Amino acid sequence: MDDTLAREQAARLHRTLEDARIGGRRLWVRYLALGGTAGELEVEGYRHGCLDLPVRQRDLLAWAANTLLDGRFHPRVPSSGDLAGAARAGAVRAGAGRDRPGPRRAGQLRRRGLSARAPSRAGG
Repeated sequence: MDDTLAREQAARLHRTLEDARIGGRRLWVRYLALGGTAGELEVEGYRHGCLDLPVRQRDLLAWAANTLLDGRFHPRVPSSGDLAGAARAGAVRAGAGRDRPGPRRAGQLRRRGLSARAPSRAGG
């Protein structure tokens, strides 16, 4: 896999876990339960962009993170295949789509009477 995609996958993992307030130890324990083989320090190093991991291990970390996330409120961590497909489609950018809720989340916000759009800049 391209180094750019590997860095993007690590950055999205890190941002998503930070947003969801999921700690490194919790991620690592779930990752091990799914068959991951990297040590806790290696996983933390990867998560912070200091170490590289093989594609299989990165995808297991994405899977582990996604099983820990509340899908209603947090974006999913993409697998290497998801990112490669997006790159082929020309859609990989740092933070792409994170400033707007997805269609499912936007619908939930509308049903609750909340706006899925950014606040206006009009003074009040």
